[in-house]
Amino acid sequence: MPQRFLASRHFSPCVVSLAIGLFAFACHDSGSGPTSPGTTGTVSGTVISGSSALSKRPLGVEFGLSGVTVQVVSNGRSTQTDSSGNFTLSGVPTGHVELSFDRSDIHARGFVDVASGTTTVTIAIAGSNATAVPGGHVGEEIEGLVQSVGAGTLTVLDQRLGAVVIHTDGSTLIRHGDSTIPLSQIQIGMRVHVKAMKQSDSSYLATEVLLQDENPGGNREVEGTVQSVSSPDFVVSSGGVLVTIHTDSSTMFKRHGGSASFSDLSPGVAVDVNGMLQSSGSVLARKVTIGG
Repeated sequence: MPQRFLASRHFSPCVVSLAIGLFAFACHDSGSGPTSPGTTGTVSGTVISGSSALSKRPLGVEFGLSGVTVQVVSNGRSTQTDSSGNFTLSGVPTGHVELSFDRSDIHARGFVDVASGTTTVTIAIAGSNATAVPGGHVGEEIEGLVQSVGAGTLTVLDQRLGAVVIHTDGSTLIRHGDSTIPLSQIQIGMRVHVKAMKQSDSSYLATEVLLQDENPGGNREVEGTVQSVSSPDFVVSSGGVLVTIHTDSSTMFKRHGGSASFSDLSPGVAVDVNGMLQSSGSVLARKVTIGG
C-alpha cells in the first residue's frame, strides 16, 4: 500500500519540465516593476558645495556651483549648471539613476531616484561624492517686507537677518501664486518669501521670490532705535533700515511699567511699534512701547 502511494507521487521528467516552464512564464508575465522600459523624466535642481557634515551646517553657507557638467552615466545625456548652480536635465531614465558631476576641479558621482515628470533635487558635492540632500532646497530662507527695489535687486527686512540685499538674475523665478511676474511688480511694503544661495562674496542670489502680500494695510511691527523725531513723525532704525513712523490722535504710547507720550521719544531711545503698513513703506502707529 505505501509503495503504490509513493509511485503515484512520482512525476515524469516531461511533466516537471512543463511545470517549470509554465511557472517561469507566469513570473515573467506578472509585471516588470514600477516603471516601464524606456520611460524617462526630467531632473531639475541645484548643485552646491557640500561637506561630510552637511546636515550640521547652518543655512546660507552652501554655495551654488556654476559651470558643472551634469551627465547621465547610462546614456550620456548632459547639461551644465548656470551661475547659481541650477540645472535642468531631460531624457533621464526613471528609477535609481547614476549621475556624474564634472568641472576642472570637480569629479563626482551620485545616484538620484527619478520619477516620470520632473524630479527636483539639490546635490551636495563633497570630494568624489555627490549626495542628494533631503528637503530639496539648501540655502537661506528670507522672509519679510520689501524696503527697496532696484535694478535686479531688492532689500528685504527679515526679522532674523535684518536688512538683506538680494540679487536676481535670469534664472530667478519670481511669482505670485502660480503666475510668473517681473521684478518690477514688487513694490515697497509688500511681503515676500525668498529662497537664496549665499555667494562666495557673501551676497545673496535668489533662486525664487514669492510675493505673499501685495496689499498695504496689513499689520506691521517695527522694533529698533529712534534716529530722529519731528512731530507727529519719528524715524526708527530697525535691522539697519530706516522706517518712518507716523502717529495720530489714536496712537497709544506706553512705557514698560507705565504710560508715556510722544514727548518721551528722543534719538537713541529703544521702541517697539505696532501699526499699519502704508503704501510708501512707512507705518501708521497704533501702539508705541518705549523701552527702559
